[in-house]
Parts: sequence; C-alpha cells; structure tokens
Amino acid sequence: MPNPLEEWYLQLPLFTRIYTTGIVVLTLAIQLEWATPLSLFYTYHATFVQGEYWRLLTTFLFLGTFSLDWILNIYFIVRYCRDLEEGSYLNRPADFMWMVALMCTTLLAISPYLGTVFLGDLLVSSLTYMWSRHYSYLFINFMGLFTTSAAYLPWVLVAFSSLVENRWPVVDLAAIGVGHVFWFLGEEWPRRAESGGIRVLRAPRVLCKLMHQDLDDELDQVAAEEPTANVDSGDVAEATVDSELPTVEKADMHGTTASEKYYSSSDESTKQDFASTSAVEQTDPSPTLHQRTPFSHSLADHD
Repeated sequence: MPNPLEEWYLQLPLFTRIYTTGIVVLTLAIQLEWATPLSLFYTYHATFVQGEYWRLLTTFLFLGTFSLDWILNIYFIVRYCRDLEEGSYLNRPADFMWMVALMCTTLLAISPYLGTVFLGDLLVSSLTYMWSRHYSYLFINFMGLFTTSAAYLPWVLVAFSSLVENRWPVVDLAAIGVGHVFWFLGEEWPRRAESGGIRVLRAPRVLCKLMHQDLDDELDQVAAEEPTANVDSGDVAEATVDSELPTVEKADMHGTTASEKYYSSSDESTKQDFASTSAVEQTDPSPTLHQRTPFSHSLADHD
C-alpha cells in the first residue's frame, strides 16, 4: 500500500508531476555538486554554436538552491498548474502541453532582450497569471497578511518581489505579458465571432493522438463555415408565432370556457372552421350558469 506522499505524487497530473520532479532532481544535483548553474543557463552561443542543447530544458528547471523562494515556486507549480490541468484543460491535455511548449519558446526568444539566462521563474509567473485569469472569482490569503482576488495575485507578486529585491520588475512584467498573450489566444479569442470558433493554440493531431485527446477538427470547421442567417424582423416575428402556439382559456357570457388556439396561418379554410367551432361553443347553453368559479368570474369581468 503506498504511503500518503507517494499517493499524493501519483495523483498529480502529467505536466505538473514531470515538471516538479525535474526541478527537484536538478536542485538536488546542484546541492550535491553533480552539476553547476554555469552549465544550465541558456544563451544562444552556448546552446546552438557549442551544441549544448540541454540548456533549452535546464534553463526552465533551475529555480535556485533550496530556499524560501524555491519553496514558493514549487507551491505555485503544484497548486496552479494542477488546477489548470485538472480544471480548464481537463479534457485537453495535448492543448496544455502544446501551449506550455509555445510559451517556453516565446520566453527563449525574448530572453536576450530581458538580460536573463534562467527562465524558470518567468515560466512559473506566466502560468500563475493564466491561473489567475481562469480562477479570477476566487479569493486567496497572501502569506497571512491580507486577502485579495485571484485576478490580482500576479500584480501582488510583482510588487512583493520588487520591494524585497529592490529592483524594477521588468522581467516579471514580461512574464505576465507572455501569459496574457497565451491566455487570450487560447481562451478569449476562440469565443469571439471573428475567430470563427477556431482555436489558434490547438495541439497538432499527432500530439492529440499520443495523449489520447479527442480530435475536434470537424467541430471547429463547422463553426468556422457556419453562415450567419440574414433574417429580417418580419420573418423572425412570423417564425416565432408559428413555433409558439399558446392555449388561452376564455370565459363566455354563460360562464363556460372555450380553449382557443391562435395560429398564424394563411389557410382560410382553417380559420373558417375555427370560427364556426367557436360560434357553436358560444351558442351552447351552459348548465353551470349559477355555479361560476372565482377564476371564471374574474376572466368574465375582464371581458
């Protein structure tokens, strides 16, 4: 029987488990001096000219040595990435992995302009921002100091890090910008009419099959090709009347009720039949002339 820690670890979703394991293993390797941070950071020359391609991965796994900041980053990964995988991307694991891969590529592309060589903190900040947009209705307690909406969490973290480290939060703001772009393209853009219902960040078919994600290409194509109906107000009114056929109970002068259905029809014979039926019902003497219910009395008064 697995112990509670092992059971908790096995219950983590795929990306959260792999990413957390990689960070812990790499941090242990540095603590044991099996590796040095100098062989982990990303630069274009060291990666592509010298052929040290592992730096494309290790730059996102290095979050520093064991410290309070390291623990907070692990907490953010386990908490927020898990919520994203098990919540918003529950049935779309391939889309989530593809989005993270594109996010990492974007961070690698802009890292020379930011002057940073370790991108793990930026990836965590971008994923935290995405979580804050998906779960903006939640309220969180920040380190026991105050309670704020989840939508403001990234900005609280930016202000906190700026005060503690005494620096301008250029890198943190860039990470938030990357997170916002991918949140907009992945969640907001497909809901707009001009998008045609097509998701820009949809994972490739090969990745979807590999991760057992349902292929919804046909649904997206139907949503994109569905024409917009140009119907004037007259057609809409006629269609509404034809589809809704309410039954109205109306009391006659003798206290009886006749069920009349109002149809919007051009068939004159139907109208004549209905008129003759109503005339016969109204001329029929009612045996309950002096036994009128309150409900029929009120309806007769209105007539």
